Amino acid sequence: MMFEEIYKGEFDGVAVGRVSRNQKFTTALGFYHNEYQIQYIYGGERYFFYEGCCYRMMPGTITIIDKEKIAKTNIIGGSGHDRLLIELKERAIAPVCSQLGIDVKKFFSDHHGVYQVGDDEFVQNTLQTIEDLVTSKRDKLTAGKIKLEILQLIFEQNRWEKRKLGKFVEEGVIPHIEKQKRVHQVADYIAENYDKIGSVSMLADQFYMSKAYLCRIFKEVTNFTISEYINLYRIVASKQYLMDENMSMGEIANRLGYDSLTYFERVFKKQMTVSPLQYRKSVLKGAVNIV
Repeated sequence: MMFEEIYKGEFDGVAVGRVSRNQKFTTALGFYHNEYQIQYIYGGERYFFYEGCCYRMMPGTITIIDKEKIAKTNIIGGSGHDRLLIELKERAIAPVCSQLGIDVKKFFSDHHGVYQVGDDEFVQNTLQTIEDLVTSKRDKLTAGKIKLEILQLIFEQNRWEKRKLGKFVEEGVIPHIEKQKRVHQVADYIAENYDKIGSVSMLADQFYMSKAYLCRIFKEVTNFTISEYINLYRIVASKQYLMDENMSMGEIANRLGYDSLTYFERVFKKQMTVSPLQYRKSVLKGAVNIV
């Protein structure tokens, strides 16, 4: 078994890392949770599952991953791989992209998928420059330079749009596809009923699965526990409620389906790094732009 972290670093809302491994893994490479991603495969292979379809990530492929779809995207498989992972916080790139006429949300939504770009000299040069910047001595301009290279990838994406890979079908991945379809049914239900779900056991009963089996396959497919996934939707909704100064914290927690105000505050702060009250004050005063 071999695992090698070739390099890894965080640069003002952008995380870049490369690992090589020939073993199954559970530990994430990156710094962030549920952010935009760009992945490039130098060696080995992985499988990219989305909406019941399978796409093969092999040497020379670059994968664009929309953060709005990460919770329903699964990347597994292969005996090993050598992979570059770039994670992007929206606040880190959206302002500059906007100045260039690029809508970040639309870009990642439209181009979510796998592309074969192994022979594209521009892409290869850009990835090499990013690697050089991450591994060389850093200064106060390094973060800006890395963002500039990533923005060039985004800006030039139309160069390789026709290289988007189609569905990959192989007997060995069919069980994964079927499992993913079942998890997507549960995920869709959570998205519409996050405020009404009483317990994981009740959710499992509704879909005629044991609690243990549902928890296992849900984590396997989405990389979230069921509780984490429910909380994702609850916190998104809470940010809208917090804009209404007339709603108390207790009322908001109740509307979201939390039995405890303390638990709501703890979950919110874990995901947003500030308390619900701090978030409300900051947003209503326009002091900071929290995403």
